[in-house]
Amino acid sequence: MKTTLVVLACAFGVLLMLGGCVMSTRNNAIMLEENVKTAYAGIDTQLTTRYNKLLELAQCVKKYDEHESNTLVKTIEARGKGASEGEVKSVMANIHAVAERYPELQSQRNYGKMMDEVSIMENTISHHRHAYNESVREYTRYVRAFPACFFLGITGYEAQKFDYYEAPAETKDTKPLELF
Repeated sequence: MKTTLVVLACAFGVLLMLGGCVMSTRNNAIMLEENVKTAYAGIDTQLTTRYNKLLELAQCVKKYDEHESNTLVKTIEARGKGASEGEVKSVMANIHAVAERYPELQSQRNYGKMMDEVSIMENTISHHRHAYNESVREYTRYVRAFPACFFLGITGYEAQKFDYYEAPAETKDTKPLELF
């Protein structure tokens, strides 16, 4: 009688452990699947941020270019028309006032800052793409390997098919983007 109870207890313990392994495998697969989805959402977020930031930076640089151009045209017109010395001094005073209040605002610096921002955004997007591909690789490897594939089959879990991220063909074009 004691022997039968011990055998039954051991069998129950083994079944319990096996059930725990099966459920743990399923939970790990679900967690890895969610990691892939989160990584993909990170790429999407970064692409949206890049688009918005590029438009914002382009508008900023464009507006300052217009300001600089208008100031230069007014100065040249004032000098060319034989404007009175007072008019030329007034235009020059405006130029100096702007330069004194905002000495760092020059088109060349704005373009440099814009290029730095673009570079940082592209690196961030590249990092997110790499993280996504690593998540896909980890998930795929897990659900295809033994014993996970066996245990997942027992629970009825259907492995998802995730493709590795590749940049769309139109972004591989070498033509520069025309922002202006």
